[in-house]
Amino acid sequence: MKKAYLSIDIEEWYHLDYLKTYQVNKDEVETIPQIFNFLDMLDKLNIKATFFTLAELAYKHADILREIKDRGHVIGCHGLDHELLYNKTNAEFKEQIVEGKKMLDSVLGEEVVKGYRASCFSMDRKKLDILEECGYSYDSSYISFAKHPLYGSLDLSGYQKIEDLTYQKDNFLEFEIPTYQIGKYNLPISGGGYLRLLPYPLISFLIRKYFKDHNNFILYLHPFELTDINLPFPKEMPVKDKFRASVGRKGNLRKLEKVLLMLLNEGVEFRTFEQELKVRDGNGASFSYGM
Repeated sequence: MKKAYLSIDIEEWYHLDYLKTYQVNKDEVETIPQIFNFLDMLDKLNIKATFFTLAELAYKHADILREIKDRGHVIGCHGLDHELLYNKTNAEFKEQIVEGKKMLDSVLGEEVVKGYRASCFSMDRKKLDILEECGYSYDSSYISFAKHPLYGSLDLSGYQKIEDLTYQKDNFLEFEIPTYQIGKYNLPISGGGYLRLLPYPLISFLIRKYFKDHNNFILYLHPFELTDINLPFPKEMPVKDKFRASVGRKGNLRKLEKVLLMLLNEGVEFRTFEQELKVRDGNGASFSYGM
C-alpha cells in the first residue's frame, strides 16, 4: 500500500530564518487567516493533514486552530517559537516543549498534542530523546540533506527502520522528510520552497519516480505558500532572499491540488501521523500519549 502524509507548519511569513535580521511589521499582513481556501480544498478531497503549530501563535489564532481540529485534522507542536534548536540549551528546549504543548492543548480544550516538528528541521539526538521523555509520541524533523545550512544532522542510532520514512525506538516514532537521490546527492522534492520552485510536470515526475521504489511520502508546506497575498518584505532585503520567499507562491495552491489529485488517482492513501500511531498501536505496539 502506498501512503502519503500531508503536513503544514503553522507559522507566519516573517518566521523565515533569513528574515530575522530585518525589522518587519508583523501585523501588516498575516497569512494564517488566509488558510480557509486550503482547508476547503482538503474537505473536497477528503484528506486529513497534520498541522505543526507554533505555540506562541496559539492564543492569537485560537479560533482557527479549533476549526482545523473540528474539521478532523491533527494539531502538533512546532515549538514555542521559531528559533533554531541548536541555539537553545537542552534545559530551555525541555521547558519550551512542555509549555508549548500545554498552550496548544489549552486552546484546543483537551490534551491532544502528541507530535512535534523542529523549526527548519534543526533537531539533534539529545533533544529528540528529551522530546520522547516529555511524553511526545512522534517527531517529523529528520531530513537527509546535509547541503542545507539550517537543517540539523540527526543521529538515529538505536532506532529501527520499520518502513519507508518511518523509524521506531521504544514507543516513539520518527518520520523522515523524503528526498530524491540523483547521483550522490539528495534532492528535497516534498514541499516548502522546492515545491514552489519546481514546475508541476517535474514535481509529478519526481514523485512518481520516488514512489516506484518507496511506499511512503511526506509533503510539508506553510500558510504563506498557500496564498498569493502580497507580503511586505523590507526594501533592503537582497533580491536572492526575496526570490526564495516569493518564487512560485502565485498558483501554488492549485499546483498542490494537482499533486494531491495525482496521488489520489494513483491509489495513494493519505494518513495523518497519528493515524499511523493508532495503526501500530492496534498491531501490538504500546504507545503512551500523555505528558
